[in-house]
Amino acid sequence: MTITKYGVLIGSVAILVVQGASAQLDVGNNVDACTQIDGLRKANKLSEARDAARTCLDALEQEVNGAAGKFFLPEVAGWKKTNIDQSQALGFTNISATYAKGEKTATVSLTGGSGGGGALGGLLGGFAKLGVQSSGKQVKVAGLPANVGPDGAITVTLKDGSFLGFSSPDFRDPDAALAGIGDLVNAFPVAEINKTLQ
Repeated sequence: MTITKYGVLIGSVAILVVQGASAQLDVGNNVDACTQIDGLRKANKLSEARDAARTCLDALEQEVNGAAGKFFLPEVAGWKKTNIDQSQALGFTNISATYAKGEKTATVSLTGGSGGGGALGGLLGGFAKLGVQSSGKQVKVAGLPANVGPDGAITVTLKDGSFLGFSSPDFRDPDAALAGIGDLVNAFPVAEINKTLQ
């Protein structure tokens, strides 16, 4: 068999695999899985009920994260949002937005893991709390523990173990950061995000 025939054979197999995979694609509403759990459990289809519960949980996490993302407002204390990115991978959720005021920029990011309840979320929350307790200047934001690191990054630990970070390349030490982006931190809806994620 020549190299060309091998190429045709491999290409044909690849097309069949892709066609088979696309037949499995389900683009339905994943929240619908929430209504299926009890029926599957009562029908003694326990593994299917478990899978539906996982799908339901993922869909609910996305809804919660979407709700939290709505608090990244177009303008906060004169800072205008220039872009936002939301992603979820390996049980971690990240929402990151860039704000600008004059020639200064700041990044606000929300990082959490599975509602803070899973092993990854607990580990992430533990790291955030350790950071608040170990170095930098301790402050409170919306009544929550926060830390201003030596590089000026401000980290607020939320009650579910997630954390909200504020940083700016224009303010690289604690005092400069508090003076430069303190208005953004003070006006950002931290309490509302914390309540949404609880």
